[in-house]
Amino acid sequence: MQKKIILIVIVLALGVGLFFGVRHLLSTQKQQGKAGLQVKSDPVASVFLDSRFLGRTPYEDRIEPGEYTLKLIPESTATAAASWQGKVTLQANILTFVNRELGTSDLNSSGEVISLERLTGKDTEVSIVTTPDGAEVKIDGQDKGTAPLLLRNIEPGEHEIIITSPGFLSKSVKVKATTGFKLTASIQLGVGSSEGTLPETTPKPGEEKPQTSETNAPEKPYVVILDTPTGWLRVRSEPSTTASEAGKVNPKEKYHLLDEKSGWYKIKLEDIEGWISGRYAEKVE
Repeated sequence: MQKKIILIVIVLALGVGLFFGVRHLLSTQKQQGKAGLQVKSDPVASVFLDSRFLGRTPYEDRIEPGEYTLKLIPESTATAAASWQGKVTLQANILTFVNRELGTSDLNSSGEVISLERLTGKDTEVSIVTTPDGAEVKIDGQDKGTAPLLLRNIEPGEHEIIITSPGFLSKSVKVKATTGFKLTASIQLGVGSSEGTLPETTPKPGEEKPQTSETNAPEKPYVVILDTPTGWLRVRSEPSTTASEAGKVNPKEKYHLLDEKSGWYKIKLEDIEGWISGRYAEKVE
């Protein structure tokens, strides 16, 4: 009788062990098919994925793969930090890292989203996208050009990316390039002065002198330069943020309007013509 009891106990123990072993195996396989998500922010923020509350930063977990809208809402009311949201694509068995420095508005907020994408071959690629467009890119201290930028056959391992743009605070991001993957770094710079000095207001060669009164206003139609976060407005050679800089103009100055296209105004300076963003100019007809 005692032997039968011992045998039953052994069988039950084996059954329980087998049950939990299979359960652990299934759980492990299920986790292996999920995507990794790591989110950090300053200040601490609530993390929402497609309006579903996940937790608070710093946050890390495994999520079902897919494209989501990630939103961060600051929890502290002591500082007037702005919320942030953006699209993230989570891939199975790959970690996506999101880091945000939440300022009082989107203009003076900054951060980065780092993700990986598997390649068909054994190349090692790094793709860099910046806000604003056209920011200067350095990797490990070497100039690589302006963003958006795709670097192929980069050396696997850790690298330091430094992003700079006039009127914005520079940003340094450390990444790890992996063989067989393309690493994409989407980096946003916050508005500010990297040198800690006020923007220059003295006109440079090719810039027109300020026109601030109605008596010396140009012929209509003309545009009035509005206040900007940097204290000046860049004039582009073409109606695009990636076009080269042709000069700078300052708030309250007035310039004759030559043309307009897709939210851009074409103006004439002393000896050149260029385009300014209509976001920071008022048209007078």
